[in-house]
Amino acid sequence: MNTGKKQKIAIVAPIILVIFMYPVFQLAAITFGEQTGWHLGLLIYWVIWGIAFPLWVIGWRSIQNLIRPQKLDKKVLLLVILPLLIALTGKSILGVGYEGASIWASLLLLSTTFGNGFFEEVLWRGVYLKMFPDNVFYRMIWPSFLFAIWHYAPGSVSPNTNLIGLMVGAGLFGLYLSYLTKKTNTIWWSIVAHTSGGIIMIL
Repeated sequence: MNTGKKQKIAIVAPIILVIFMYPVFQLAAITFGEQTGWHLGLLIYWVIWGIAFPLWVIGWRSIQNLIRPQKLDKKVLLLVILPLLIALTGKSILGVGYEGASIWASLLLLSTTFGNGFFEEVLWRGVYLKMFPDNVFYRMIWPSFLFAIWHYAPGSVSPNTNLIGLMVGAGLFGLYLSYLTKKTNTIWWSIVAHTSGGIIMIL
């Protein structure tokens, strides 16, 4: 398949993802309970959208190149710290987070934080950096907007979630991570920032 067709698929894919994943989370929550259903929904999301889809549209070699570590200098360190401040702001001002979780639930949340930090960056930042390197709208704005909308699906089965805060925070976070990815030309540091931000939401 040529690049143009893959680009068109990449543009439409986030809409399909949102439409597909919402009933998956609902069905999983009804069948297995909210907590287990939430984790099962994320697992399905990672396998289909975080692994299979990126492999299909950009390939393993491109993913490897995107993940390569980069030297940490003062400028990169500052760029990585800034989204963590956004996460702290989201937790304190917008009420985004996982308040009152048990120790076991917190451990499960911690495990999903590492999964989201990796697979979401491959999908939402890596794929669009690779496919639209010079198009700001499709590289940053479009995936960040749909990244925000996507969070409605898992948030809808989590009773203690501030859905609006979650979506707004995710959209802002996504925009910044897209900027970080382009600036460093790797998703390595966006994975670090995303994972660290997720840990902040749990603590």
